[in-house]
Amino acid sequence: MEASAASEASGDAVLDVIADFTASRPRWRPDTLRTAALCLADAVGCALAALDDPDCARLIGPLFAGSPPGDVGVPGTGQWLDPVKAAFDIGTLVRWLDFSDTTFVGGHPSDNLGAILAAAAHAAARQRAAGLPAPALGDVFDAMVKAYEIQGRLAQANRFDHPSTGLDHVIGVKIAATAVATLLLGGDRDAIRRALSNAWLDGQALNAYRHTPNAGSRKGWAGGDACARALWLAGLALRGDMGYPQPLSAPTWGFEAVHLRGRPVRLALGLGSFVLDHVIFKLHPCQRNATTAVESAITLHAWLDGRQDRIARIDVRTQDEAMRRIDKAGALPNRAARDHSMQYVVAMALLNGRLGHDDYGDAVAADPRIDRLRALTHVAEDPDYSRGHHDPAVRSCANAVRVTLDDGTASPWIETRFPAGDPSRRDEALPLLAGKFHTLAARRWPPGRRRELWARLGDTAGAANWPVDEFLSSLARL
Repeated sequence: MEASAASEASGDAVLDVIADFTASRPRWRPDTLRTAALCLADAVGCALAALDDPDCARLIGPLFAGSPPGDVGVPGTGQWLDPVKAAFDIGTLVRWLDFSDTTFVGGHPSDNLGAILAAAAHAAARQRAAGLPAPALGDVFDAMVKAYEIQGRLAQANRFDHPSTGLDHVIGVKIAATAVATLLLGGDRDAIRRALSNAWLDGQALNAYRHTPNAGSRKGWAGGDACARALWLAGLALRGDMGYPQPLSAPTWGFEAVHLRGRPVRLALGLGSFVLDHVIFKLHPCQRNATTAVESAITLHAWLDGRQDRIARIDVRTQDEAMRRIDKAGALPNRAARDHSMQYVVAMALLNGRLGHDDYGDAVAADPRIDRLRALTHVAEDPDYSRGHHDPAVRSCANAVRVTLDDGTASPWIETRFPAGDPSRRDEALPLLAGKFHTLAARRWPPGRRRELWARLGDTAGAANWPVDEFLSSLARL
């Protein structure tokens, strides 16, 4: 169900709307729960594959040597950590490859899974020890629907990462994750509202680390950081720490005065499952606005038929968001810069007819053909693509690519308006999503273990009864 654009909350009433929605107990449609299970399986595959990147792996585990183990298992590691560090680790693993799900307004709602799984598993272990029923994956699915909706609707209404504001989009993760983590840990509506007030009062991450010259590894752990903070704030609220009545609207010192030049935070009323129902699965590991350009370039790889060394010019027509985020010339010193470069991902797809998450390492990036093609790439905005991208009735992510050879021969424009993982192409995406999971998880798990998890999460009704601590323990087991 889509929230009505005709009525919305603003200012501090936004906290009440989020708290009411989080504390509610709606009955979600089976298709919604099935999509949540697919998002969870996809996130597990991304997390397992991320462990092969040494820059990611060194961040995982106890923050300080000798720290005692906790009760939350971290996928693929054989480690059980306290819930705050586990939230960081799970969120970081899911997000690291920039391969997890996304939405029509950007961001990665699966970032919230660090907080959701850590909170639910900790609550399960605690309640099991007290002889009480433990949270199960059905509670995780419910929290996912709510967190996806809160993060996505806040992004849609406010665009905190616009240059005029400069905040990173993980502010939405922190807000959404704080709300649902408080719920999963046993908080009521009042506790959720108190925790949310502190989440808004926090210092917020700046978008600088996603852009040259600061693009770097924080892009991979920012979601995990938001999840860890969410657990921290939820824990304080559950200890009875006070909340604040006007964290957004307070004159001079409130969030709106400091970050939005007095503009109110807004949120559409009628929150439901729209964001999760319309989630976009990533089938190419690159920034969302470039995914359709990669698909077009893969098609042109076949047209080139080995003539890549004769390319004289590459033209890309794109949306204004891509121009702002990923039109990058000059040095690309690390994977965080490369997977957010339109020129880089198009060059890789033209050269190889594919794009993999291994294509951003230093050894691959040293191939001189990549920089040659980057220098020949001309990126320009297509106003029609920009309109479709921002129109809530369209929600396209269009790109078109054309290649010109050294003798003047030009390919046709290859246009792709919606990526393969878009809801409009869901039937096409499902087998590709299964293949993606098995490919990513194969680095850690044998075929039988992969098939078992995929099948068990595919039975959504049955999976809903799987205790969360047992689920995470099964993923952590080596």
